[in-house]
Amino acid sequence: MSLLCKSARETMVKQGHMPPSAHDFALRDMQFSNSEAFALTRNQPGKSESQYAFFPGCQLSASAPEQVDLVYAYLRSCLPSVGLMLRCCGAMANWAGQKELFRQALDDFKMEYEKLGTPTVILACSSCYQVFKENLPEIKIKSLWQVMDEAGLPRETQKYSLTLAIHDPCSTRYETQIQDSVRHLASQLGIKVEELPLNRGKTSCCSYGGDMWLSNREISNMVIDKRISESKNDYLTYCAMCRDFFANHGKPSLHLLDLIFTQDVSARSTRRGPGYSDRHENRARLKRKLLKDLSAETMPEEKSYASIHLTFSDEVEKQLEDRLILVEDIQQVIEYAQKTGKRFKQPQSGRLLAHYKPTRVTYWVEYLPKGEGYEVFKAYSHRMELGEETKA
Repeated sequence: MSLLCKSARETMVKQGHMPPSAHDFALRDMQFSNSEAFALTRNQPGKSESQYAFFPGCQLSASAPEQVDLVYAYLRSCLPSVGLMLRCCGAMANWAGQKELFRQALDDFKMEYEKLGTPTVILACSSCYQVFKENLPEIKIKSLWQVMDEAGLPRETQKYSLTLAIHDPCSTRYETQIQDSVRHLASQLGIKVEELPLNRGKTSCCSYGGDMWLSNREISNMVIDKRISESKNDYLTYCAMCRDFFANHGKPSLHLLDLIFTQDVSARSTRRGPGYSDRHENRARLKRKLLKDLSAETMPEEKSYASIHLTFSDEVEKQLEDRLILVEDIQQVIEYAQKTGKRFKQPQSGRLLAHYKPTRVTYWVEYLPKGEGYEVFKAYSHRMELGEETKA
């Protein structure tokens, strides 16, 4: 079915029948990850080329950036000459049926990869693993879990006495060697693994693959709830999106790196995955930290709207998450409205209402100046084209 859906999407895109907004959010997320805000290619400090390159993927970097930092330090301690690559593999464009965008993402990756001297790429994300395996067979790749299994766990890693139900990400469905390495690592950590009814070659998707979570939220929620109901034990997985989706639905879940690098796994298992805006911010912060720590570099200046300070209630924050509206979307609307004066004012409350279309989607924000920033009361978006008549 996945191949059928992908083929159908590619045909719809080619024939002009796929609405550009259908996967707009995912494609913008990919664009962010491959922009200067996050993308980074560096040899290990003091090295002119790399034998290995750590490619954590955009979603682990968004969910747990501190773990990316720790893994990279671990790899440098046990392998010679480990470079670093931060960006998105292009899976979003592939799932959206955008063949040209996908090919561009792969070409950009390959260009950056060659700057490092064509090293073996160590992948923490199984979706990235499949993308490169299927589309760039000439590139040497290896799963992080195989590397850790062979090199040994960090010396300071603690042992546990836990029973956890293991969820194999769907992109590892036929990667027996990765599944085996994960189970061996779990055993070394003192974990007793419970196998779910659908595991290994028959494992089920968490709803992230193919952008199900974006294209059909109702089915996505059903898929997640069905999966997390299969065991009373807490879950263990090795995909950042699987972990975050399960935890956000109330199922205590751990990423394998939580067991390796975290002291308080109980708190870690129940933490909600970061919101969409925070995921962008986490990636940007990770890049800033690594640049500073590894080569004493600084990031380029931020966009002018990024300095706009916003406040909003928990209810509004949930509204933004449900409607896939980022903080930067709201900042751009307010910056545009304040600069141009194009806004409406409600006579009774004095609240301002403005809209702006940064890409394919138009965003509306209801707000008021507050202190040195703005308080946001409501935000929504639509995909209609507004015909506005401008008078001289």
